[in-house]
Amino acid sequence: MGRRIEISKKKAYAKSMNKADVEHQLTEAQTLIEKQAKQIKELETRIAQLEQVLEKTKQQLTEAQRGKKRQAAPFSKGEPKAHPKKPGQKQGHPRAGRAIPTRITRVLEAPIPTHCQDCGGALIEDKTQAQYQEDIPRPIETIITQFNVHVGHCSDCGRRVQGRHPEQISDALGAAAVQLGPNILGLATDLKHDLGVSYEKAARFLQRNFGVIAQRSAFARADQRLAQGFAPTYADLQKRASQSQVVHFDETGWRVGGRSAWLWVCANEMLSLYTIEPHRDHSVVERILGKEYGGVLVSDCFSAYDVLPYKKSKCAAHLLNRCKKLIEESGNRCAARFGKKVGTLLRAALKLKDRKSKMSAHGFRVARGRLEAACDRLLARHYRQTEVKRFAKLLRKQRAYLFTFLYVDAVSPTNNLAERELRPAVIIRKTNGCNRSPKGAKAHSVLSSIIRTAHKQDLDFVDLTKQMLQHRKPVLMEICASDSSPPVSSV
Repeated sequence: MGRRIEISKKKAYAKSMNKADVEHQLTEAQTLIEKQAKQIKELETRIAQLEQVLEKTKQQLTEAQRGKKRQAAPFSKGEPKAHPKKPGQKQGHPRAGRAIPTRITRVLEAPIPTHCQDCGGALIEDKTQAQYQEDIPRPIETIITQFNVHVGHCSDCGRRVQGRHPEQISDALGAAAVQLGPNILGLATDLKHDLGVSYEKAARFLQRNFGVIAQRSAFARADQRLAQGFAPTYADLQKRASQSQVVHFDETGWRVGGRSAWLWVCANEMLSLYTIEPHRDHSVVERILGKEYGGVLVSDCFSAYDVLPYKKSKCAAHLLNRCKKLIEESGNRCAARFGKKVGTLLRAALKLKDRKSKMSAHGFRVARGRLEAACDRLLARHYRQTEVKRFAKLLRKQRAYLFTFLYVDAVSPTNNLAERELRPAVIIRKTNGCNRSPKGAKAHSVLSSIIRTAHKQDLDFVDLTKQMLQHRKPVLMEICASDSSPPVSSV
């Protein structure tokens, strides 16, 4: 009897335990269902957002594919504005026009007729007014100079000696005695490496306007000789870049002999230095500036610049574009909010840079400190959204270089200077292609550097070419920028 009671108690206890377990399992299942329902809702919201982004991307892809078939596609920026700005200068702008020439080549008279064309009455002249017209003769006659080169020898050692006139650019005689002058060579090089005109079109232009008959291969070979002659000038520009207070760097894709390469530009307000390399790493920058460069390197956030031990400044314009892209294309409210906050911070830094001259030193330091603190607070937070995490990681990595332009007056907040210097190269890449050989790439690097630097120094590249060829010595351009070292030699 006692044993039966014990067994029944055990059954009752087991039954009660099973009921408790079931209730516990039901509670856990209900919690899991609610959690999964929440996740499903979040995923549905995310899917809807991604579908919107996908639809927008498809539309952009379709427009881009259509644009390739249109003649104006590379230059079109979409639909025109409904109310565009009025062309010309703003109201109140001082009148602009061509100045009256100081040199008059010829004077022609434009008399009035003797009788009126309407009624036949006699015409009386009241006054005479001057009108000026500047034009060029066509075709322009070239100057052909014959140099009578006297050739002799030494009576003691028999060494051959020949004379050289200051206007000669070569000692070649015989089959190579008929040569193109320095002005023609300099003009053809300027057309090719600055204006993006091919060798063939440069030869055609010179023949049509000057009557100069030459093959495109002649100008290609002349470029190699000019690049060799300007090599010391190129080395001097590199030396000055390594001594300057601020340099801007950027790079773009290139091809040499059908293989991938990179065109790099190193520039400041007074010089531009180009180099074409087969790789895209920090060794290019280090070779140009040296390992002990003491100035500030301005660039975008490309990782190759991160390992360099220099003082650096990152382009605020690139970061603002990243913020704009995050706001417009992410499709996520948190990402858009983060992009707006970073953009507001960067624009405040740009405004502070502009207002520095109107502020006291103490007030500027206080405002700069507040910006730094706000940036640190923003980056100290934990973000879960993928695009925000990626952007925040980049900002944390470049944190020390985001506001360098607020500490060094000579540093620009953007890398627009290097972007502008890349533009001529990009145009040449589009119109002429790139280079067929490493020798051509080297010539393009040297000649483009000399031409762009000459523009910044208000120098004529054709005159520099003439000087270099006639004097047979390096032409070192005098750079007067405040952030450059004193020139080694003048022109």
